[in-house]
Amino acid sequence: MFGQYEDGGQRIEDSAKAGRRLSLSSILYPLSSLFLLFTLATGCDRGGGTGAANEVVIYTSVDEPVARPILDEFTRRTGIKVATQTDTEANKSAGLVARLEAEKGSPRADVWWGNEVFRTINLADAGVLAPYESPSAKDVPPLFKDPSHLWTGSALRARVIVVHVDPGAREVEPLPNGSIEDLTRPELKGSVAIANPRAGTTSGHVAALYVLWGEPKAEQFFKALRANGAKVLGGNGDVATQVAAGAVWVGLTDNDDVDNVLREGGKVRMVLPDQREGGAGTLTIPCTVALVKGAQRAENAKKLIDYLLSAEVEKRLIDAKFARYSVRGGQGPEAVKPMRVDYREVAKVLPHAAKRAEAILVGRE
Repeated sequence: MFGQYEDGGQRIEDSAKAGRRLSLSSILYPLSSLFLLFTLATGCDRGGGTGAANEVVIYTSVDEPVARPILDEFTRRTGIKVATQTDTEANKSAGLVARLEAEKGSPRADVWWGNEVFRTINLADAGVLAPYESPSAKDVPPLFKDPSHLWTGSALRARVIVVHVDPGAREVEPLPNGSIEDLTRPELKGSVAIANPRAGTTSGHVAALYVLWGEPKAEQFFKALRANGAKVLGGNGDVATQVAAGAVWVGLTDNDDVDNVLREGGKVRMVLPDQREGGAGTLTIPCTVALVKGAQRAENAKKLIDYLLSAEVEKRLIDAKFARYSVRGGQGPEAVKPMRVDYREVAKVLPHAAKRAEAILVGRE
């Protein structure tokens, strides 16, 4: 299933670790997070005493309803309490990454559990993460590991197109070629949605298109979306919700957001784009787990990392329909043709690509 990745995996291992550093420290944190930061700073024993013995602090952009039962099970098994910091849909993962970078000199978090790989790569390049080779990851292919063991991937999500299903509403097939390029067709004018390119996995998808196509073609695509009246929404969940409500006909989002609206009875279907012969494939994105450099509860952090990288937890993420495929192969509802891009190259161009795509889509260009 992942045979197409072999060359890309070698490129990732061989690529230079250095890259353009993602500097997000200047982003303003939401005021609601200040209280939690104070609590973590004062409530957790930083000197290895009683508090350090049974606590660990994790920053995560995995959806809280999905992450919480998994972390609670870890506490039940080990007795180690998990203090969790999440962020808003519109701001993940950027806000948490900015916080980790800002706290680099005096980290409050012990573990980073990201819902994508690109910002995790930037954290590694920025010196925020520490090496840890988890025994739970021995069967994870090299493609999904940092060569210096600064992060490991687990549980792949896929970028998909969500389509409103209402038999009486339209007779035209919105995706005759099964491609994201269909979203620029005039039949879809005013009926397409995309999340803000500077937030969440959309930023990684945008950057992947810059790597796959080159900047001129990528920007022409976003200009065509803009000319076609594409709506820019706050997050991927908003895209799926608006399509389910019939406010727009189609949208670019993640598989878990489509599954969420399907569980609520939304009239939608999910399309894996560009899967046909000659197609570029769709972007698959692993969740990532890493040890924070200077973690004050490092031993507890390693135990939590071992648990999060286990095949058991990966299966739970797939069963919960947060992820769709295993990095280990052999799991998933259907085969997927992945986009052949180097994650490190995508991470390198992400700040520029996301900024440019947003400017184009919101009409600042």
